[in-house]
Amino acid sequence: MVGRDDQKERLLEDLTVSYSGEPKVIPIVGMGGIGKTTLAKEVYNHESILRRFDVRAWATISQQHNEILLSLLQSTIKMDGTVKKKGEAELADMLQKSLKRKRYLIVLDDIWSCEVWDGVRRCFPTEDNAGSRILLTTRNDEVACYADTENLSLRMSFMDQDKSWSLFKSAAFANEALPSEFETVGKQIAEKCHGLPLTIVVVAGLLKSKRAIADWENVAKDVKSFVTNDPDEQCSRVLGLSYNHLTSDLKTCLLHFGIFPEDIDIPVKRLVRSWMAEGFLKLENDLEGEAEKCLQELVDRCLVLVCKKSLDGTKIRSCKVHDLIHDMCVREIQRFKGETFVQNSNLFVFQLLFLSNYAKSWT
Repeated sequence: MVGRDDQKERLLEDLTVSYSGEPKVIPIVGMGGIGKTTLAKEVYNHESILRRFDVRAWATISQQHNEILLSLLQSTIKMDGTVKKKGEAELADMLQKSLKRKRYLIVLDDIWSCEVWDGVRRCFPTEDNAGSRILLTTRNDEVACYADTENLSLRMSFMDQDKSWSLFKSAAFANEALPSEFETVGKQIAEKCHGLPLTIVVVAGLLKSKRAIADWENVAKDVKSFVTNDPDEQCSRVLGLSYNHLTSDLKTCLLHFGIFPEDIDIPVKRLVRSWMAEGFLKLENDLEGEAEKCLQELVDRCLVLVCKKSLDGTKIRSCKVHDLIHDMCVREIQRFKGETFVQNSNLFVFQLLFLSNYAKSWT
């Protein structure tokens, strides 16, 4: 994880050092796009954590309460069809029993209110669970202070210029040699991203396939023009810049993520078939191959996140978008609401608006 080694080591220490008494709560707090979830995933899958805990479970809190409990139960018990039909109280009781007398690590990603934290934390046993930890990520300082009873909060700071450049370079060039003229412009762009990792990798993803210095200079001018003291607004404008540089087909495919609920893993087969069925792709032959190429390009541009791959690592099995990119997709869809917007003979956003009614209930 580029530029976050110190915070990663501190978090690993807080998760593994011996404590007596009740399970400890460790909030990771910071603005959207700063890398809270990425850091949590890094430590969640670290070998020292795998050895340390009897049970690990992860839930994203944008889901309904029942879905949160089911997400956690998937990691603690053998699930069958009957479990999903149970009520909230039964699920909470099952979760408590499955964690009893075990050293557990629970990650609650994206908690937005103290009420939600109060509702979830009652499900975690506190007796005979020495060494257990609850790791939560939040943008809300109030939630972090409320949940943190032991002064263990980790605040995610903006990256300094050196770390910003390292992240930008790794995303834009990977293992390629870096010509000096690109380094000069690249450093200017990385600096204007103000240390926000999501902004840095999205701009780097935009430039990854561009090897003309004029293209880089044009993007540098655009990024420099986004002068604002509001980091959220800066991020929103950079995401919009990357979106505007997409082809019409890629724009359509990316916006399609906005009809799915936020923060869920979307099976690629379902996504690709949906793109094909709605006529979002031009080719008459090998539509599936074309759809997979579109998806890979969105991944390469750092606009889509890979959740799962095939065993041999060659195929993407499920994917999602960062919640800030999801917000952008929803805004773009709503911007065209009520308009008949025809592009390449396909009903573009109009189709998405129609589909969104169906997708709201999809999980």
